[in-house]
Amino acid sequence: MSNITLKLSLLCALMMFFAGTALGDAKPKKIVLIAGKKSHGPVGNGLHDYGWHVRLIKVMLDNSNVAEQVAVEYHLKGWPEDQSTLKDADTIMVISDGRDGGKFKEALHLDGEKRVQFVEKQMKRGCGLCVFHFSTFGPDKYADRMLRWYGAYFDWEKNGKRDWYSDIKTLEARVEVANPDHPVSSGVEPFTMKEEFYYDLRFDPGDERLVPLWEVPALKGRKPYGNVVAWARTREDGGRGYGTTCGHWFKRWQIDSYRTGILNGLIWTAKVKVPEDGVRTKFYSREQITEALEGVEGTERAVAGK
Repeated sequence: MSNITLKLSLLCALMMFFAGTALGDAKPKKIVLIAGKKSHGPVGNGLHDYGWHVRLIKVMLDNSNVAEQVAVEYHLKGWPEDQSTLKDADTIMVISDGRDGGKFKEALHLDGEKRVQFVEKQMKRGCGLCVFHFSTFGPDKYADRMLRWYGAYFDWEKNGKRDWYSDIKTLEARVEVANPDHPVSSGVEPFTMKEEFYYDLRFDPGDERLVPLWEVPALKGRKPYGNVVAWARTREDGGRGYGTTCGHWFKRWQIDSYRTGILNGLIWTAKVKVPEDGVRTKFYSREQITEALEGVEGTERAVAGK
């Protein structure tokens, strides 16, 4: 074999290798959405409607400008019976109640030591984790894990008793973008909405890996982070966490920047590159969601308007 032929063969082999590597890198990131049992009135009333939140998020992502980069599955009856589906997840989003003293139950990812140990294993392999509204509530015994996994939590106890450090306020207020240059802020503009805001969360004020994303000055919380209602954290192991205390009303997804900001946070934790203008998708009605999800299983894509 001549030197020229040998060099051409090596060049072709290298091109095939790098093409294969590129294809491997293009494998969709697996996003698992977990909805807890509804506790605030009947299903469909729009309050803490966890099941409809995860259905909507799947349909929105499956019909967005990042649809080819994600593979989304959802679970409606709490933690998956077969939790092995989480072992290859690139990120997990928990939308559920959280415990508040003797009221309600622990957030799904914090429900018992075995569950916490399982989640810890996923974090150690680099899986992302997102918490939403009520699932930001957590007991002090897991404070170190919550702060490490996703950067903040609603602190409802003192010395084991229900004695809030954090607080709740329902009002219509302007939501400011705290760090416009962060990828999760891509395509997000300040907006105004009525929300049941949780604030004065428990943060580690010295955490340099934490990035506040949304702030509501009208809450008048403690400095420095008392007004923060959405945030992101890059863990020491490279994994990512995102949280928002917003999400009381289902219809808030109709707000463009609200929708974009939360979906940006979700895909960012899965290490999908956030588009310059953010995740672009639309709000879907329950009827449209139901139609899109009909016959869809696992991570199969739910096509709206099919």
